[in-house]
Amino acid sequence: MSETLSLFDLTPGEIERLPASLRRRIGGSSRSKDSPPGAWLLVGERTEGRAELLERALEVLPSLAAERGARLSEANIEKILDVILSDASRPRVENELEIDNARLRSRYFQETPLLTGAEVRAASGLNPRNKSEPASRWKREGRLFAVRRSGVDHYPAFQFADGAPRPVIKAILTALPKDMTGWQIAMWFASGNGWLDGDEPQERLSDPDAVVEAARRLADPAVG
Repeated sequence: MSETLSLFDLTPGEIERLPASLRRRIGGSSRSKDSPPGAWLLVGERTEGRAELLERALEVLPSLAAERGARLSEANIEKILDVILSDASRPRVENELEIDNARLRSRYFQETPLLTGAEVRAASGLNPRNKSEPASRWKREGRLFAVRRSGVDHYPAFQFADGAPRPVIKAILTALPKDMTGWQIAMWFASGNGWLDGDEPQERLSDPDAVVEAARRLADPAVG
């Protein structure tokens, strides 16, 4: 017999001619001797060790299939729930805010140079095993922020100099409110700021003290 598995269709008549002990094992199944040809397969293997491994795999296959079915069912429920909720009646103002937000994000992607994790990695000159590094590590360390689209992080290019994060970015992120999302941070950087004479913070990175102070002012509680 070859190194690979050999499969043979068994007809009901051939099953009847098998040894009694094997027929008893087959008899424990829901299939009967009236099953059509091809309903049963004889699997041959060259070595005893591989045969034992195959038998174990067949034993756990039903439980694995049930587990995967449960996961797929849960995922399908989530998708159905999303559809139901998206079609549910909502205040008009909420719908308009979401549309405006989507437009802002779309314009941001069109107008702002962005880098993927792979592009950050290439520019850094580093060669970590994980292709999302070093960008994802720098993000965890508070040295960068990212905006997400379809589950993928995109890093605004103004945060980098010579392939590494500008030191001022970490100082700014530390000064900003801790509960800001990546998109909120991006919009703050791209919006005119009264503490910077109307300039966008991303345009004033060469004046780090002023930009950090503007970020700190945003985190200050309102007075009055």
